[in-house]
Amino acid sequence: MKHIIGHKNPDTDTTCSALAYENFLSKQGVDAKAFALGKLNKETEFVLEQFGVEAPEQITELPHGTEIILLDHNEEKQSIDNLKDLDIVEIIDHHKVKIETDKPISIFIKPLGSSCSIIAEKYFDTNTQLSKSIAGILLSGIISDTLFFRSPTTTDVDKKLVEKLNDIVGIDDLEDFSLKMFDAKSDLGDIDVEDLIRLDYKTFDFSDGTYGIGVMETTNIDFGLNRKDEIVAKLKEIKEKDNLKGVFFVIVDILNEKSYTLCSGENEIELFKKLFNATDKNGVLFVDKLVSRKKQIVPVFENM
Repeated sequence: MKHIIGHKNPDTDTTCSALAYENFLSKQGVDAKAFALGKLNKETEFVLEQFGVEAPEQITELPHGTEIILLDHNEEKQSIDNLKDLDIVEIIDHHKVKIETDKPISIFIKPLGSSCSIIAEKYFDTNTQLSKSIAGILLSGIISDTLFFRSPTTTDVDKKLVEKLNDIVGIDDLEDFSLKMFDAKSDLGDIDVEDLIRLDYKTFDFSDGTYGIGVMETTNIDFGLNRKDEIVAKLKEIKEKDNLKGVFFVIVDILNEKSYTLCSGENEIELFKKLFNATDKNGVLFVDKLVSRKKQIVPVFENM
C-alpha cells in the first residue's frame, strides 16, 4: 500500500489534497491511504464535516521501507520524522523542489495556488468521476491556500478550477462559504501559545542560518495581537530550544490583506523592518499587502 502524507502542521490544502488523491488512486485501482502528520486545524475540521469526509489517521512514523507519496511538500524538515527510512515513490507539490532522492521517481510540480488544484486537474484531465464530497474538499483546499484568491499565489487556473468544482458542489455563495471557513480558522479560543505558533509553522535554511516562520491567517487579528507578550516570549524560547537564527510569527488579516509580525529578538525586528520596509508599532511590524509566506516572505529572505 502507498501511504500519502502531507506536511507537518497540516493545513486544509495538504489534508484535502491527500484525501482526494487517495480517492483518485483508488479509482485507478491503486491501493493507497492518506495520513496526517499532526492535529488538524479548525478550518480543516469544518471542511471535512461540511462534506462528510472522514479525517485521516494521524501518524509520526512509518515502518522501514514503506512506500510513501509526498503531497504539498518536498523538504525533509517538513515531512515525516523517519523519512530517510522510507521509500519515496512520488512527489506532488506546488512549491519549489528541495529534496534529493536515491532513485528516479515520479515528480509532478506545478506553480498553482494549491496542491488541491493539481489533484483537481488530475480528475478533470482523466475524466475520473468526482463525487460531491471530494469536489467539495478540493474546492475548499484551493479557497484556503489562495485566501479565496486574495493571495499573490493565485492563478487563473485556480479560479477556473473552483468554478468547475462548484458546478459539482453547488454552493450558492462562495464568498460566504469562504468567510465561514476563515472564521473557523480564526476560532482559536484559549489554544496553548506554542500550539498557536506551530499551527502553520515551517523552518527554512537561508544564507546566514535557519529561521522559523509561523503564519496565522485570521479574520480577527486580535486573537494574536492580544497575546503579543506571551507569543514573543515563546518565540524566543523556540529560537533557543531549536537553535535557530530567528523566529517570526506573521498574523495575516485575510479580509484586509495586511500583516502584523512578531519577532524573537531585536536583531530579527531590525532585519524584518529592513527587508520588508515594515512599520514598527511597539514591536508589531506592520506591512500592507504582505499575505503569502511562500510567494512574498521566503523569497525576500532567500535573496538577502
